[in-house]
Amino acid sequence: MALPAGLMAALTAPVALPELRDLDRRGELGRLIPELDAGRAFKQPELHYYDVLEHNLSAIGAFDAAAGQTPEGAELRAEVSWLDFDASFAGELDGVPVLALSRLATLLHDVAKPATAIFDDGRLRFPRHGPRGAELMRERLPELGFGPAATDFVARLIRNHLRPGELVKNWPVSDRAVRKFVSDIDGHVIPLMVLNLADGWATRGPGYTRENFRRHCAFVNYVAARAYAASDEGEPPLVTGDDLIAELDLPGGRLLGAVLTSVRRAQLEGAVSTKPEALALARSVLETLIAAE
Repeated sequence: MALPAGLMAALTAPVALPELRDLDRRGELGRLIPELDAGRAFKQPELHYYDVLEHNLSAIGAFDAAAGQTPEGAELRAEVSWLDFDASFAGELDGVPVLALSRLATLLHDVAKPATAIFDDGRLRFPRHGPRGAELMRERLPELGFGPAATDFVARLIRNHLRPGELVKNWPVSDRAVRKFVSDIDGHVIPLMVLNLADGWATRGPGYTRENFRRHCAFVNYVAARAYAASDEGEPPLVTGDDLIAELDLPGGRLLGAVLTSVRRAQLEGAVSTKPEALALARSVLETLIAAE
């Protein structure tokens, strides 16, 4: 079955939001994905600026701003400069570019909110809308022609789009919890984290500030660094991200990822073999990085 030409043209365009809005105006988006159209004019709690459908569409604009060749994209790439950001979106699954699938997951991340809406103690809530959205799209996407690997990728991101926030609520985060998180998203940490950032951006709408974005970039970096350290194959790391935060009074931003990566590489190369040696190297690397700024 051929994939919907209009939808794929939008998802692979240099900028996806105008194309998706055009599909919506022509009624094509709702025809292809009725669950998405159910969010039209579906109001959300006060924290949210938009209704459900507009939130999902606005998240696409935020995703492209954060992942694209934009000032925001440059800032996010600088925050995670210790890893290959663009490689996280390279390649295809069932013939569909990973970047297009990441955009599709972003568009659909809250698709199940109308179906899960309840009033609890006088407040509108959407319990388990991530898992329910994943279930709905595991049925819908194959009907649209998406293959099993592409469907699985999109469903995993939808299901887990709130996991990063839930992960850090249980502070301190254990390596075991981080490893399970990485496994549940099949290692696609950066696509999931950019979706998470886009969700937060679209939630606030025009109220999303530069400071909100800066903090979210640091959060992306922290989760990516923890995921790298916890899921890296081979001998256990001598120091973790939490060790560096505690021992070096190091915030969970770009420097954390850079220092953690340098120490891990040194351990794998045999340059350090004990925790004190690793911490000493971390202090040296941190001083060098700070001096270079």
